[in-house]
Amino acid sequence: MEEKEQFPRPIEAFLVIIASFILVVLISQVVLLLLTPDSKQIDSTSLSMKILLTFGEVGLIVVPFIYLKKRKYSVTRVFRWNRIPFPIILWSIIIGFSISIIGDELDRLVNIIIPAPDFLAEIAEALRIASLSDFIILSMGAVLAAALVEESIIRGFLQLSLEKFQDVTRAVIYASLAWTIIHAMLYWAIQIFLLGIILGIIAWKSNSIFPSAIGHAINNAAALFFYNVNQVHFEGVYLWGNHVSPLFLILALLGLISGFKAFYRYYPPPPHISMSIN
Repeated sequence: MEEKEQFPRPIEAFLVIIASFILVVLISQVVLLLLTPDSKQIDSTSLSMKILLTFGEVGLIVVPFIYLKKRKYSVTRVFRWNRIPFPIILWSIIIGFSISIIGDELDRLVNIIIPAPDFLAEIAEALRIASLSDFIILSMGAVLAAALVEESIIRGFLQLSLEKFQDVTRAVIYASLAWTIIHAMLYWAIQIFLLGIILGIIAWKSNSIFPSAIGHAINNAAALFFYNVNQVHFEGVYLWGNHVSPLFLILALLGLISGFKAFYRYYPPPPHISMSIN
């Protein structure tokens, strides 16, 4: 019981994240109104929009941080800001590239059944790199900051609280489901949920959000890269028609499986753990 008292209860953690999300959305809307005088629509390619989209979610960590301080919880412990060894960093990179490739193919398969919605074109424009300042802002915001903030509050703050009050399997699933809901993008729901499961497992195994943040950042960087290149250049190498080359998919699956096995070797499960990898 004493161990549990050092962490927020799951319902509290979830409500804090929801409150933080609503606050950030409201502030973003106010900023948009200030940036759009005379009710004109802001250009999605503008520097202001890039700053708003990429750094806006940094504010998501503010409310959880204040909550932890007010309740006198350990910020480092609850956010899972724990160091990881160099081999785990390397395996996290391999997992990051693997999930990026597999996620790319998942996107293409989903697109066969459900045509891409119009808002994806607006996102693509907002993530278009047209200058050095665009590159710096998007790299720091959409890649690094987004990964660190989201992993801290989802795989740290929320998932860790779930782990302390119920079994790990449910904790990983519920945290991934919450992450999917918060994104509010039905078109990407399957991809986000499955990605969340993978990130949740490696965060739990290492008791650190840094492995999942590395994987998350690489996945975001890959998406940013593909938004800014002509994919025709990858035909016959990475692409096989409208799909990812089977060779790359096999390598990605091998990388993901090898990465999981490495995590399970490096962090042997305690006797009470219910999840296992064969």
